Amino acid sequence: MREKVLSYTGSLLGGMIHNINTPLMWIMGRSQLIEARNECLEQLKDLPSEEIIQIKDKNIKDIASIAEGADKIDSILKAVGYKVQMANEGQTAVELREYLSMETNFLMADMRFKHETQFELYLENSSSCYVKVDYNALSWSVIGIINTIIGATERGRNLKITLDNGIIRFLCPQMEFSPKIDQEIEQACSALKEHANVEINGSNGCEIAIVLKGA
Repeated sequence: MREKVLSYTGSLLGGMIHNINTPLMWIMGRSQLIEARNECLEQLKDLPSEEIIQIKDKNIKDIASIAEGADKIDSILKAVGYKVQMANEGQTAVELREYLSMETNFLMADMRFKHETQFELYLENSSSCYVKVDYNALSWSVIGIINTIIGATERGRNLKITLDNGIIRFLCPQMEFSPKIDQEIEQACSALKEHANVEINGSNGCEIAIVLKGA
């Protein structure tokens, strides 16, 4: 299972590079603008105070943009680092709020998830929750459920993931339950049976719940 998770991580390398490259180009462009303004610093004494203030304001905005781009790169690298570290640990204590934040952040490397899915992660009603689980089995199950939802619905789908007392819920109103969906979810979550029960409710769109034992 560890090899599957790491292989899947590697398969999204192109998306990760794309997601890093975009804010990196942003940072480089803003840095060049600041550098160009700095080359004119010796002329500031001859400029009206209004122009000096305008230059300062532009630099402040560009520095804020650089910081924002750096934060985006940092969050991507943290998500990848978390995934690789936890995959190598295997059976370990997982804090579910952190896990879901890192997992969904990592999945932004999947362009179907990033650009074709209206995604919401709702953790506000959940307190810190640790569970002893095989990280790889949990990760493979969550990825499998999300990929099943994406594969069974059209772009523009709505996907909401919530956490409540150790129960991870996936809700997609556009997804219709079928025996094939049931089979795909069961197969994706087969390695998690020791640690959780998986429940499917198809009465209103489709809701899939991972009920973790010992949470």
